[in-house]
Amino acid sequence: MATLKEIAEKTHVSITTVSRVLNNDKSLSVGAKIRQKILDTARAMQYKTPRNRMRLKSSKELNVCIVHWYDIDQEMDDPYYMQIRMGIEKLAIESNINTDLVYKQKGHYIFNDVCYDGLILVGKFSDEEIDLFKKRSNHLVFVDSSPRENEFDSIVIDFKSSVEMILTELIDRGYQTIGYLGGREVICDSISLGERREMVFKHFLNDKNLLDIRHIHVGEFSTESGYRLMIEALNEPMAEVYFCANDNIAIGAMRAIREKGLNIPDDIGLVGFNDGTNSEFTFPPLSTLHVPTEDMGRQALASIVDLVEGRVIHIKKVLPTKLVTRASLK
Repeated sequence: MATLKEIAEKTHVSITTVSRVLNNDKSLSVGAKIRQKILDTARAMQYKTPRNRMRLKSSKELNVCIVHWYDIDQEMDDPYYMQIRMGIEKLAIESNINTDLVYKQKGHYIFNDVCYDGLILVGKFSDEEIDLFKKRSNHLVFVDSSPRENEFDSIVIDFKSSVEMILTELIDRGYQTIGYLGGREVICDSISLGERREMVFKHFLNDKNLLDIRHIHVGEFSTESGYRLMIEALNEPMAEVYFCANDNIAIGAMRAIREKGLNIPDDIGLVGFNDGTNSEFTFPPLSTLHVPTEDMGRQALASIVDLVEGRVIHIKKVLPTKLVTRASLK
């Protein structure tokens, strides 16, 4: 397998340039021909980045179950959780780990008759559901939530610092009125969660005397809901910019803004959350917070292997996020 040095020598550029191109560093200023030459050479020499070379080793063959808090249709509508699952499954294939996938079906989870070495729980779950999962395996790892931290591993991002990063950027860009388009998270019929992004949004702007509740609109985490919420917002005094709780909401909001005959970002700015695969291809390209979703999945599977191999101290892994600014902001 090729090294960075060998590719650099073949393409007559520096090792640093090769590394930044292969890691998709979008801040790198390099010509399209050189970039393509590096990519073609790396592919021909069968180079793999350190991330793609990640392999997990266990002393025995492992059976792991991925448990999704969504049903299969809901997952199709939310790339965030789909990308987490893909991260788990890709690493499992590369590491020869067997996986099953269980979705919620009419409020219930139906498992195969398999003895699982570990369960990866993607999403949010009730105490009753967690107790059910404990009967299926001794090793549980949660992704995107961190219940009972003394008892289970978890993989999360810091929502507080992430939202504050976005809002600080908007204020630094000169926006004085900032709106919010969001949703509610529901575990089951009797349990509805206060949405973390919304709570941080309110607290942060309130502390800076910039909170105007007229600019807060809450529905669901879907493109359709984003469209409806933006129409609602456009019928009231508008904010200069809207922070959308996920990219789907932002994409729906874009349609409503265009139908109104307004321009993004001249009339209204937009910023999303997640940096899904379609975000850079919207018109205009969407500014958004990049969440390392596939890495969250990989780290969850790594935790399962560690626990099976004997680790007894439970770990909460907090992965970093970064703001990707594109043309949807001034």
